[in-house]
Amino acid sequence: MRAFWIIGSLIILFISCKEEPKVNMPDSENTIQDLPKKEGLSAVQKEIVSFADSTFSYNSDMNTLIAYKKIDEKGTITDIDMNEGIRLYKELIKSNTVDAVPIFEVKNTDTAILTIRGKGFGGAIWAKVLVNIKTLEIKKIEFDHKSETYGYGSAMEQRAFENQFVGTKIDLDKNSFTLQQNMEKRMDDGVYVDGISGATMTSAAAIEMVNLGLQKYKGYLVHNR
Repeated sequence: MRAFWIIGSLIILFISCKEEPKVNMPDSENTIQDLPKKEGLSAVQKEIVSFADSTFSYNSDMNTLIAYKKIDEKGTITDIDMNEGIRLYKELIKSNTVDAVPIFEVKNTDTAILTIRGKGFGGAIWAKVLVNIKTLEIKKIEFDHKSETYGYGSAMEQRAFENQFVGTKIDLDKNSFTLQQNMEKRMDDGVYVDGISGATMTSAAAIEMVNLGLQKYKGYLVHNR
C-alpha cells in the first residue's frame, strides 16, 4: 500500500511539472523577430560613399560623410536632405528630363561630387565627378551608361579612359576637353582625350557631357572659390 502511494505521488508530480506553463522562459522565435534590425546603406548610397571615400564603413551613417545640395536649371542652389539627394540621383539615371541634379559635398574636405548626364550612342550616359571646389581640379571620375555597345562604347567605364580627365582643372567658360581622333595636335580648346577604340560617337558624347555638364555648376563653383 505504501509503495502504491509513493508511485501515485510520483506520477502526479511528473504530470504537474510537464503541464506547468513556461512563465519565465522567453519565446526565442519572437525574441529574435522583435530585435531591431541594423539597416545598412542601400546600393545607391554605397555607390556614392565609396566614390567619396573608399574607407567609409557601409554600416555607418551616410550623413556623417556627406552634406546635400541640389542645383536646378536656373542655377539656383538649395540645401536638401539625404533622401532628396538619393532621389535626385536616381532620377538622373532613369529620367529623360531632369529639373535639378544633386551635389554631394564631402564634409571636412574641399571636395564635392558633381553629377552630370548626357546622351550616348545607345542611350543615356552619366557620370560622378569628384572635384576640388577650391582649385576646380578633377580628382576622380566614373562614367556609367544605360545601353552602350558591349566591348566598344561600354569601355567608357574603364580606368584607361576615365583617368584622362583626372588632374585637369575645369574651365568654366569654355571646353575643358576635346576629342583627339588622331595623333596630330589640333587647334581646339581643352585637354586632348584619346577616344575609345571603335566608339567615336560614345567618346564624343562623353566628352561633351563632361564639358557642358560641369559648366552648369559655374555658379556653385565660383561661389565656393
